[in-house]
Amino acid sequence: MKNFILFIVFLSIVSCKKDTVKLIPDLMDNLEAYTELNPEFRLVRDSLIACAAGGQSQFLVDTERPISIFFYPEGDAMEFVYFETDSINVDPDDLSNFHRVVLPDEPILNGYLRHFKREAVDEEIWSRVTFVKDGNLHVSNPIRIKFNNIPTEYTDDLTIDQTAPLSPIFEWEDGLVAENVIYFQIVIDQDDNLVSGTYTFEKLFQFYDLSNVVLNISPTTPTPILQTQREYSFVMMGVSIDNWVNLIVEGQFDTL
Repeated sequence: MKNFILFIVFLSIVSCKKDTVKLIPDLMDNLEAYTELNPEFRLVRDSLIACAAGGQSQFLVDTERPISIFFYPEGDAMEFVYFETDSINVDPDDLSNFHRVVLPDEPILNGYLRHFKREAVDEEIWSRVTFVKDGNLHVSNPIRIKFNNIPTEYTDDLTIDQTAPLSPIFEWEDGLVAENVIYFQIVIDQDDNLVSGTYTFEKLFQFYDLSNVVLNISPTTPTPILQTQREYSFVMMGVSIDNWVNLIVEGQFDTL
């Protein structure tokens, strides 16, 4: 009886190990191999929201790991994995060019966003993020890491119109690099919670007017509102077509 119990325990351990290997690609050479390892998951490409920044001052500064690869972990997403290429001179649409790199990842805004933290790179490379959700393996668009050539610019050059105290209007201008194709705005409360997260093509956002919003990752229930007599932060990221953050604008405001 004792040997039978030990045998059952052994089978359980082996089964757990097999499941772990199937989910986490510790032995995988590249992203294509990872997708083939998980045939039960439907591959969903270019649906995972991700971008990268590095070299900026003030916002999320880390001298040892100055590059942040930001991503939005939708709902109950899990198994966050980071991949990158050896150089920029490869086809970023070919998943076999991306190999796994084990990086620390941390929550931002109490877990509403996350970011992988990477050391500096001398040459440009491509990167991608993946996660598993609802039986799907989600893969981000390729992200061009331009840390050495176009470090992310940081500024507090932000105009906030509080004529309507609970519906402030935020406006900004492009920085030194005018390659931004989309702008990501986040409003944060004094407890570091995300109040709203929106994307616009315009260099303007009014809280909480969605008329010019092209993508919305804000909490949906309840509808985001600002409270009176509170302190908030506003952060805007100007993102290029290859998902590199050229500009970060940050400011604080108080509601009346």
